[in-house]
Amino acid sequence: MAREHYGKICAQQLANILPVGVAIVNHRDEIVFVNKRFQELTTSSLPAGFTSLAQSIHADDYERVAVDYHTAIRTRTAIRSEYRTHDEAGLWRALTLAPLDEEDLENFNLGDSGGLISMISDITPEKRAELLQKNIAEDAREHKQQQERFIDMISHEVRNPLSAILHCAEDIMDVVQEKGGADSKAQMAKVAEAAETINLCVAHQKKIIDDVLIFSKLDASMLNLLPQQVQPDTHLGTLLTMFRPELRKQRIEFEYTLDESYADCDLDWVMADLDKMGQVLINLVSNAIKFTAEAPHHRSIRVSMGASRERPSSYPPNVVFFKPGEEALRLDSTRKPEWGDGEVAYILVAVNDTGIGISDQNQKRLFERFNQATPRTDRVYGGFGLGLNISRKICHMHGGEIGVSSKEGHGSTFGFFFKVRRCLDTADNTLADENDSPVDQICYQIQELDSKVPDVYRDTSMAAFSPTPPVEEHHDVAPGSSSDARKAHTEKIGREVEQHTSEPQTEPESYSSNIDELPRPHQPDEITSKSILGGRRRVLLVEDNIINLRLVSRKLKMSGFDITEARDGQEALEAWKANSFDCILMDQEMPVKDGNSATREIRRLEKDQGTHIPVIGVTANVRHGQQQEMLDAGMDSLIHKPYKMQELCNRVHQMIAMADERALSRYST
Repeated sequence: MAREHYGKICAQQLANILPVGVAIVNHRDEIVFVNKRFQELTTSSLPAGFTSLAQSIHADDYERVAVDYHTAIRTRTAIRSEYRTHDEAGLWRALTLAPLDEEDLENFNLGDSGGLISMISDITPEKRAELLQKNIAEDAREHKQQQERFIDMISHEVRNPLSAILHCAEDIMDVVQEKGGADSKAQMAKVAEAAETINLCVAHQKKIIDDVLIFSKLDASMLNLLPQQVQPDTHLGTLLTMFRPELRKQRIEFEYTLDESYADCDLDWVMADLDKMGQVLINLVSNAIKFTAEAPHHRSIRVSMGASRERPSSYPPNVVFFKPGEEALRLDSTRKPEWGDGEVAYILVAVNDTGIGISDQNQKRLFERFNQATPRTDRVYGGFGLGLNISRKICHMHGGEIGVSSKEGHGSTFGFFFKVRRCLDTADNTLADENDSPVDQICYQIQELDSKVPDVYRDTSMAAFSPTPPVEEHHDVAPGSSSDARKAHTEKIGREVEQHTSEPQTEPESYSSNIDELPRPHQPDEITSKSILGGRRRVLLVEDNIINLRLVSRKLKMSGFDITEARDGQEALEAWKANSFDCILMDQEMPVKDGNSATREIRRLEKDQGTHIPVIGVTANVRHGQQQEMLDAGMDSLIHKPYKMQELCNRVHQMIAMADERALSRYST
């Protein structure tokens, strides 16, 4: 008896030095043996197994662990379950339950009723390492996706103008090859139009390249702010004079104003990098001119500047700022020593226009882009949106943010703010102004000359404004003023997007078929505008790029096709429902409804009608996954930008011929 008692003591002492918590429970979950480590890990000495264990389980894991535990007790089967502890340290435990064999049941006097050994181990180091590796893998996957989206965006935007340039070059070659009898004035007009289009496309591509370089520097943390002592109202006002010629050309009224809040903050000289913030202003004003020029009635743009001692939640009251993340706040570089220790203030700038505004769908895409912090290929305000991404990152670096309010047909307001530090000693700046270099003096003279030289073809009064305007109170830009219905409209869109993007996102479908294995239409020896069934063929051309739409439409008409135009997938769907077409040329990246969505809807409706119209995907996207997605949406063939018109015409004829053959086959049977 004494030997047996001594054996139990030794067993208990041995169990107490184990790094794993051990408890033996009977079929009623009553603890019949427990070591010291088990009580430490469960922070309890209660007599029941799960009751003791439950004291330490995190609420989010409790139900799962409880089900596993009681299932093991009831069925006498082994289980392993991991869970978090309820404390704030973020500790992890592994629970293992295993039934005892006959010898162990006899040793613990459990008889035939059964029992289990419960073991708890601390797996915090392993779990933290696992989560760290998971986060690293997730970051790498997200970075790869961002790179792919960035490449897709650049490829899409570079190929679009290349198509237009190629078509214009074909026009010029046609004129050169024409002989005798042609109207020389008409020929020269055709060449002049083609040359102007080429110039526009080249300028667009130059802007893309410039934006890509800046974006790449931002992404690699190679773009730094260089704070200097400056006067914001004068500096930005002088910068705006560069837009005078374009404003006169487009007959847009322009106003540059300072709100009373600017004077109330007593800002004169500040530490800031206004060269970088000037890039933001240039981008927004350029966009405003572009979309105001399309307005059918009154055209005006107003740039307003105010100030605040507190970080603003909105400016002007009618602007909804995009929600910044932790990464955006970390980009703020205005806390560095070179910015000085002057009082902090915030410069607030708003660009208001009476242009065509932004549709609800495009505003949603705008908020989605900045909620998800990823550039995409959507055609939104300001072209393809890279410039707006750059502007926002620069604002973040300067301790600020950017935002928008808009309603289709009612114009838009883009606003941004940035942090500055007040300068008290401005003697050096005054001296510098008095001793401007000859180059600076010439630049000032050119700017002054530009504002005085009349344009014999345009009214110059619209572009006349002072770069140093008086301070006035403006109700629609003053901090504290009441907001309007347009802001409420944009706020509602922003909330809807934020709610949507906060929900778990499903993974995209995987595509199994191989593009290279798809059957290709045959190449006829001779192609004309009439196919097997005869007649002039009707083609629906779906393209959101205005230049490409105009050029391709004209050339297809010259090739003998009847063309109906659509600017987006929704317009295409409505045109398809209302008319009969022999073929559809479907762009992929479009606003409102993209090409894939429109094609899927057409295919769905065709099932009820028992028809099938050839759809040719016309795309600037070249990745295998993107092409496969278009084919899986129901497109019959793809053609990539840039392409030659003869190539496009051949493809259209091929697809129509194949459709006619199928129709004749059905008719003959």
